[in-house]
Amino acid sequence: MADVLIVQLPSPPGKNVFREWSGGMGTAVDSARPEWGHDTGYYDVPYAAYLYIARRLNDIGIAFAYFDLQARPRLTLEEFDTLITDHQPRALVTQVNLPSLESDLMLVARARRAVPELKVVLVGATAKWFKTRILAEGLADVVMEDNEELLVAENVAALLANTRERLQACSVQHDGAPQKIAARTPMKDLDFVDFPAYELLDFTRYESAYYGGHRVRYATVFTTKGCPYTCGYCPYPYGFGHRLIYRSPARVGSDIERLKNEFGVEQILFRDQVFTINPKHARAVCEELIRRDLKISWVCETRYDIIDESMIDLMARAGCSEIHYGLESADETMFAKVAKTDGPKSLDLFEKTIALTRARGLRAHVHLIVGMPDESRSSARNTAKWLRRVRPDSVQTAYFIPYPGTPLYDELTRSKELGDVANIPWEQLGAFSGPVIPSRHLTKSGIARARNRIATDWKYSLADRIVNRIRRMSGLEIR
Repeated sequence: MADVLIVQLPSPPGKNVFREWSGGMGTAVDSARPEWGHDTGYYDVPYAAYLYIARRLNDIGIAFAYFDLQARPRLTLEEFDTLITDHQPRALVTQVNLPSLESDLMLVARARRAVPELKVVLVGATAKWFKTRILAEGLADVVMEDNEELLVAENVAALLANTRERLQACSVQHDGAPQKIAARTPMKDLDFVDFPAYELLDFTRYESAYYGGHRVRYATVFTTKGCPYTCGYCPYPYGFGHRLIYRSPARVGSDIERLKNEFGVEQILFRDQVFTINPKHARAVCEELIRRDLKISWVCETRYDIIDESMIDLMARAGCSEIHYGLESADETMFAKVAKTDGPKSLDLFEKTIALTRARGLRAHVHLIVGMPDESRSSARNTAKWLRRVRPDSVQTAYFIPYPGTPLYDELTRSKELGDVANIPWEQLGAFSGPVIPSRHLTKSGIARARNRIATDWKYSLADRIVNRIRRMSGLEIR
């Protein structure tokens, strides 16, 4: 029997939770599914830290089993209980997420009831934020603070040996309050495993036509993890750390070559928060891929202000097919004040970067956040107007979420001008389902209308927009 279960929890009824997005806080979309499980057809990604944790457990000789319960379209609570009782693990490693917080905690509690002596280690940003409650309610023995890829295995070993003094990089309950234990073993890089435990994944689940238009098998890879920027809305620094850590270009190349040869992977989604944040490292990764001649396509995300024509050219030669850029808002005031506070604040430079990307034959995808505190009808119109002129290949429009651990969350919690942000019913949260707070100028319904308008109007000519306005006024569907 396995001493440890690593479990990716199922999505709760009525929702599909994407657990690694938003720095591990998670995002969600609504579902008509009345059962636990997860709907198929999405571009899902695994929680990558589990692949490092599993390899470290194997390296130090602890028997484990991995279960991705989101790989099951349907799951009953009785089946979940049976999974735990049949394996009788000594320790459980799992995570909780904002959009499914109460449901996730309920499953963790069921696991502890099924195996009363079970030790629970929770990973991820949400558990870290809610550690006071989680530890006080006895739902976990350890909540990881950082370095989870490296140190979860060591902490599990300490729990199984009842040597609490060996714990590190975590919080535990002590004298009625969380006690934070510092990391004594620094995670200097991501090279401490030869190959993350990709063999645990069912790759038939990771096939999609979402990027590129034809169905391919894909995998996620980190060449760096962490983000030192201070964008007010972004949960990645809190979730993945402010400090950059690297996986060496040689190991990245080896990972991708093995993923292609051993698992039939044809596409890579680099999960770096900012792929070109260190141009020297990004160039070395590209040169390694070119040297290996893997003929594999890949997608990444970066910033408009730390990429240039020569980098785009090198990325294209290395197999890049699409670059994602975080625009957030194309209203000049909002862009400078909120969206890109630590960049050159230049929409002109952003426009040039989109043009360079498309000129090299790469798709330029833009991320928008609608409903930030200063959003107004005017700012939404300005964003749509800019998009119509610049013409990125695709645009994703998400609602603003005041994620815990972000500067905007702290600001809005203190001011309370947009409501009691600290007590948002997080189970209603999803970056795409609907706004959770108003802006200073728009109600929640007004924000929803602004998002819908941007999502449709940026694609159309003036004549098309006039026709669509008439159709909207008549209650007809927009074509």
